[in-house]
Amino acid sequence: MSGIFKAISRQRSAVDVAGAGREAITTQFSKGRLDTCGVYGHLTPNEENLLADLWERILDDFDKPLDSIESDSIARPVECDDELERKKAKEVQESSPFEVVEGCMFNQSVAEKCKELGIVSKSGADGELVPKFETMLPDSTLKSVFWSVVREDHPDVLILRFLRARKWDLEKSYKMAIAAIKWRIQEHVEEIIWYGDTANDASLMWKGVSYAHGKDKLGQPIIWSGSCLHHQKDQSYPQLKRYLIWMMETLRQLLAPPIERVCLIMDLTDHSNANMDWPFVKTFLKFLEAYYPECLGICIVYNGPWWFSGVWKLISPLLDPVVASKVQFAQKPEGLLKFIDEKELLEKRGGKDAYNYDYVKPDPEENKLMFDKEGRTASAEKLRLLQEQFVQATTDWVNAKEGGDDDGFAAAARRRVELSDQVKAAASELDKYTRARHFYTRTGVLQGSVVDWTKVQKQA
Repeated sequence: MSGIFKAISRQRSAVDVAGAGREAITTQFSKGRLDTCGVYGHLTPNEENLLADLWERILDDFDKPLDSIESDSIARPVECDDELERKKAKEVQESSPFEVVEGCMFNQSVAEKCKELGIVSKSGADGELVPKFETMLPDSTLKSVFWSVVREDHPDVLILRFLRARKWDLEKSYKMAIAAIKWRIQEHVEEIIWYGDTANDASLMWKGVSYAHGKDKLGQPIIWSGSCLHHQKDQSYPQLKRYLIWMMETLRQLLAPPIERVCLIMDLTDHSNANMDWPFVKTFLKFLEAYYPECLGICIVYNGPWWFSGVWKLISPLLDPVVASKVQFAQKPEGLLKFIDEKELLEKRGGKDAYNYDYVKPDPEENKLMFDKEGRTASAEKLRLLQEQFVQATTDWVNAKEGGDDDGFAAAARRRVELSDQVKAAASELDKYTRARHFYTRTGVLQGSVVDWTKVQKQA
C-alpha cells in the first residue's frame, strides 16, 4: 500500500506532462499522422510510471469482491425498467404484430427471423444457432471480472483508455474503470457478446442503421450511421441499448494498437424530426464518455438540415469536452474527403467505393465450437494459466519500479509484452467458444485478428 501513497505524490508533477503532446484531431488529418501520445507502445517514461501505479492499485484489490470496491456512480442516461419494456414489446409482438422492414416484424430477433427462414443448426437440440449462455466467470472478484472485460485486448490498452480519459489522474482513472466494469455486469455484456447479432433486433440488422466499413486517412475504421433509417417506434429501448452494446463490443475487434479509435460519420442525409430519438442520443453519449472512453477518434456530422444547428445547441452541453472537440461538420463530399481517401469513401457520398450494406445472415453451423463444452473448458484453463503468469510479471514490474531497480523494471516490461501476446492469442482462441460469429466474420472482413476491408470494397 505504501507505493500507492507514493504514486499519488508523484502524480502532482508527472500528470502535467503525461499526454501533454496530444494534437487536435484536425491537425492529425492535415499532417496525415496519427497521434499516438499516451497509446500502448508509445508511452513516455512518466506515462509508463503512471500506468505501473494504476496496476499496483488494481492488483491490491484484485482478489476483493467487485461490489466492495469504491467507484464512480453508474449513471443511467435513461430511466427505464428494461424488464417492463421487454414485456410490453413482447405483448405488442404477440397481439398487434407489424412489419418494420423487409419481412422483419417488431421485436423479432435475428435468431427468430432465421428460424422462420429455415436457418437452423444441427448442433442445437432445437435448431438454435447459439447454445444457451454459460458465464465464464468463476466468481465475482475484480480479478475474474477484469479478465472478462479485457478479452482479446492487451490489458494495458484497456487501462490506458481510462488514464487518458481522466488526464492521468490515478484515483479518478481507477474509480472510472471500476464503475465501467460494474456497469458491464449490470448490463450483462458477457451474455450480449455470447449471443452476438443473433439476439439483436432483426430490423436493426436488416436496415444497417449503423455499420463499419473502410478506414479514414489515419487508418481508423469508419462507422456509418444513417439517421434516416432510425425510428424510435421500430424497436424497444432495451433492444436498441443491446444493439448499441453489441456494436461497441464488436468494434473493439476491429481495433489494434496504434489504431485504438474509430471515425464515426453521423450521416444526416434525408434526416427529419421523425428520426430524432433522445433516449438513444443520451445513451450513446454516456457510453462514449463513461464506459467506452477514448474509443472515438473523430465524429463527422454530415449533410445536416438547416435546422440542425438548433439541435446541436441542445446536444453539445451533454458532451464531454474531449468528445466535443472531436466533432467536425461537413455539408458536401469535399468535406468528407478531408478525412477519407476517395477510394475509401462510399460512392453514394462522393467517393469511389460502390459498396452497399446488405446484412449477411448467419450460417447454420458457424457457431459449432460454442456447443463444445470440453473444448471451451480446456481453452479457458490455458488462458487462465497465461493470465496468472502475466499478473506475476506485472507484480515484478511494479515492485522493480518501487524499488528503483531500472534493469529489473526493463526486464519485467519485456516479459509482460511477451506474455501479453500469448494471452491475446489464447483469448482469441477462447473467443471461438464464447462469442457467436457475426456480420464482420461472415463477410471475411475480420479473420482472427486481421481486418481486411478489401473483402467487401467495390471500386466504382
